[in-house]
Amino acid sequence: MDYSITQATPSDDQEELNSLINRNFKKTDSQWFNWSHHQNPFGENYCWLAHEESAGKLIGSTGLLTRRMCCDGKSLAVGQAESINIDEEHRSAQAALKLQRALIAHLPDTDFNFVYGMTDTATAVFKRCRYRQVGTFQHWVKPIRTEYKFKDRISSPLVRKGVAWLADLGLRLYSQETRTFLPHQNKINFDAPIDERFETLFREHSAGLVMVERTREFLEWRFRQEPSTRFQIMTLEDRNQSLLGYMVFVLGETGRGGDFAAGIQDFFYRDLKSFRLMLTAFSGYCRQIGMETIVMNYFGREEVSKLLTSFGFFQRHSQTNVFVYANPEFQDFSLEPLLDENHWHLTNAELLS
Repeated sequence: MDYSITQATPSDDQEELNSLINRNFKKTDSQWFNWSHHQNPFGENYCWLAHEESAGKLIGSTGLLTRRMCCDGKSLAVGQAESINIDEEHRSAQAALKLQRALIAHLPDTDFNFVYGMTDTATAVFKRCRYRQVGTFQHWVKPIRTEYKFKDRISSPLVRKGVAWLADLGLRLYSQETRTFLPHQNKINFDAPIDERFETLFREHSAGLVMVERTREFLEWRFRQEPSTRFQIMTLEDRNQSLLGYMVFVLGETGRGGDFAAGIQDFFYRDLKSFRLMLTAFSGYCRQIGMETIVMNYFGREEVSKLLTSFGFFQRHSQTNVFVYANPEFQDFSLEPLLDENHWHLTNAELLS
């Protein structure tokens, strides 16, 4: 089966594109398309469409999203390869390869130093297009209340509650949160606005990291203007209200086991002590409001993984791989520093779909 690939702007064929997104990503609200494609705070996006030549029907698309990243202390223009969106009956490698190769062919016409992409379904396509794989996202789960785990194993509610209480106690004693206390000069705020302090935190503590710039405009767009999800923000502040760290989260996510979960969507911190204090405060808050688990996706520093483990998080299987591709126009730019996973900081803030 033959496919024709054309470059378009996100405004072209918007009705068809919306229909394609709705079919494959279940985004039934056109506001999501407008938000993701027309309101990008970093600039204009690029779009490629795949049509079945015999019928002329739109069967697939992909995009290149404009981003700015901190990379080795420098601010660089980069592109984020959007998820390849193809109708199920056309999901052979041919259409996906043609879309991704069109994207790569256009790269020299942009000012992007490199492209990065995250996928759990198109790994083979990225490899065939000569992207370089950096690593795989980590999916973390912290059990808080374990009773739901015993529903199918213990029929007696009374016995089940007793076993769960002992398991919950053991998990809490094992976790570092029982040995971490909030200093009196620090404050946890669950009602903080996104303001210039977020940019200051990023600017002063992002050296050596590869991450999308946490500007006030980006954070507002990602977590205040996204039309389908209600995000909440927790901050850690000192006595002068300077920001030591933040977490963006959602409540009521369905965990993989059908549990009632709190999902950490994004976070950043001044130092490990600040991150430890935030995890302690957030764990206590989730217990208080009856959450059963805390879940999060993360790609990056080993220090984060070690601290999550010490707080009783368990790593679960993930298939979301991270790839990079260098723009051949930038001969003096090397991908090698980007191939070290320990330099990265990616969260659900980058996983838009």
